[in-house]
Amino acid sequence: MFGARKNNQIDNVRPARRRVAVHVESRLALNEAIQERIVEAVSPMACTPLADPVGAVPAVDAVFALYPELETLETLAHAVRVQREARDDGLPVLIVGLSPDNLTAFGGWLANAARDNAVHGLRLLVDRDPSVVISRLEAYLEPVYETNIIAMPVSTEVETREYKYFFCLSPELRGLLSYLTELAQNNIERIYLLGGPGAGKTSLAYYYYLCRQRGNFVTVNLSSESTDDKAAMKSLLCGHVSGAFAGAGSRTGAFSHARDGVCFLDESHGVSGSVMEVLMEALDSGQYLPYGASAKRPLECALVFASNRNWDTLISSVNMDEHARLAAQVLHLPDLAVRREDLVAVLAVTLDNMRRRSTTWQAPAGLTHAAWQAVCNCPWRGNTRALIRVIETAFVTAATRRSPLIERDAIDEALALWEPETHASHGLYTVGGR
Repeated sequence: MFGARKNNQIDNVRPARRRVAVHVESRLALNEAIQERIVEAVSPMACTPLADPVGAVPAVDAVFALYPELETLETLAHAVRVQREARDDGLPVLIVGLSPDNLTAFGGWLANAARDNAVHGLRLLVDRDPSVVISRLEAYLEPVYETNIIAMPVSTEVETREYKYFFCLSPELRGLLSYLTELAQNNIERIYLLGGPGAGKTSLAYYYYLCRQRGNFVTVNLSSESTDDKAAMKSLLCGHVSGAFAGAGSRTGAFSHARDGVCFLDESHGVSGSVMEVLMEALDSGQYLPYGASAKRPLECALVFASNRNWDTLISSVNMDEHARLAAQVLHLPDLAVRREDLVAVLAVTLDNMRRRSTTWQAPAGLTHAAWQAVCNCPWRGNTRALIRVIETAFVTAATRRSPLIERDAIDEALALWEPETHASHGLYTVGGR
């Protein structure tokens, strides 16, 4: 639904010729055929070769690194970040060509860079054949304005210094970030996020909260909390005053705890009965009444609903009067299968996480070409969670076999466990929500 954001004022005045600095891994640097293909791929754009060891990077619109060593990648990423901060026009972008048989090492670099907030304007291309990587280069030269990473606390409601990182490299996802930013800036306070299980709805809701820059982020899973006891549901969302329940003191409900931040209502497709009654009271008037209280309080927090059902399924499960009262902006989160660059990032970091845990195992360096093709061809109905489980399982198989790379059969066996065709989400969600 949303592509990468365009800055028309900048893009309209930018010259057609894109200046591209190119670094090629040392074993390919003297390959004239490779050099010629790169020049052809960026033609008629200016192409500036960067020789080892890489020092300063000239003022360019893109830096393309084909199978770079990690030290070189570190240098290039730093240079790109400095230029991007100085220019503030979405350029230069850092395009990294990777081979699937070396993804573990890249995952280590990416994990460290994420923790150091050093990932900016990153694009990823993966293939064992450098000619294939080069042939796709031109489509990756456009500016990147949005963040590449959402740093999310392991627990959003308990103070912690541990973070998990949600990667936003693909244009399909970066477009959503731009849209959420505008919604927050313009005080749109009801949002409905639709996406498959594990697609990243919680992370997107948290990003919206970061854009609001106020209040708290509170999560309520309506499916697990659903109850026919209206008093209990009212207590959960609105709170209750002392004495409202026998032997119980007062309780701060989710709406009050969020203050003017965000209340994230996950699994909202289960909304019915007492849950719907309590929500409708708040949605109708922008006020809520804690259980046992005598005065209403203003609903100051934004409400972000989320579901892994498609829109047609949702509206058929409630009456139209209730449906209209939600009054939410609907956003569809694409599945991981169409967000290939995000998939690469998650896969590589998962390999590195498994490598870091290993004590007696020699970690596989990456995937064989056949194994990588199996990953690419999978629909990933379970999205990020399924991908992580598959790669963890295949890693263990490869490590115990003492295989230098994860083979196709290890991926197939893991897919049969964690991404079977009979997955519960099959048929419930499609990209675009239809």
